Amino acid sequence: MNKALCLAIAAILGLASCSAERVSNFPSYKLKIIQGNELNPRAVISLRQGMTRDQVQLLLGTPLLRDAFHADRWDYTFNTSRNGIIKEQSNLTLYFENDVLARAEGDAIQKSIEAVQAGQNVVPTTEKTNAK
Repeated sequence: MNKALCLAIAAILGLASCSAERVSNFPSYKLKIIQGNELNPRAVISLRQGMTRDQVQLLLGTPLLRDAFHADRWDYTFNTSRNGIIKEQSNLTLYFENDVLARAEGDAIQKSIEAVQAGQNVVPTTEKTNAK
């Protein structure tokens, strides 16, 4: 066989084995991406109807989304993904009426209850590093 033909076949086979699926198996290409608000489970459980917007913001922090078209709704979202695949996701939606908390919805409430009952470490990672 011709050397050029052998090199061309080897190059084609080599490039075919480097698909995106196979490259994602290498740990150096897996970046952990954290987006949104990581909520303290004890703070989520402490939410009560009748709390003012300021009290809620002091408790949970600034919401990820304040929609101009829905001024009485705050959305807290937290996602952790690795290589484009979502590993952890939680959502909390708060509804206000006359600037007081009317109701809260989302899976973050149930996850917070389970975390506190299980006695897991409920302090967000940013507070752990500052507490030294």
